[in-house]
Amino acid sequence: MASQPSPSEPNSAAVRYEKEDLYGVWYSTLDEGDSRAMMLLVLKDDGTATDYLVINAQNHSQRIVQQSTWSYDPERNLFEQIVNDVSVTSDNSPAVISHPQEVIRASVSAVKLGDEVIGIKFKKDDGETIGYRKGSQKLLDVIARRQ
Repeated sequence: MASQPSPSEPNSAAVRYEKEDLYGVWYSTLDEGDSRAMMLLVLKDDGTATDYLVINAQNHSQRIVQQSTWSYDPERNLFEQIVNDVSVTSDNSPAVISHPQEVIRASVSAVKLGDEVIGIKFKKDDGETIGYRKGSQKLLDVIARRQ
């Protein structure tokens, strides 16, 4: 994976990605003992996004769904996501919904297989990184049916 500058440090020698490289469904999973988690990020070409975090640990489950808008500036390698709504459901309790208007900014690096992007990593200014693998149309169809 190519190293990328932080969003505040443009670098003309860096690998350049296009907004179209980011479209689609992305996922990441964690499986440790009795705990399992799945993160999904759906980036649509209309500038909307949905993040899902599903956690199952022992006898407890939690589902977080985040609605947002997003943009990407390839010149500065700056991904920006504005979170509008967050819904949190624990076990069988009713969802708790908030409207945080949080802004998330990150640089992007990608893993390509030929010309196809198969993985992306977001790195925030604070150093936190989140990596995803490219999901399939089938995974996106399953998500759409469950909404």
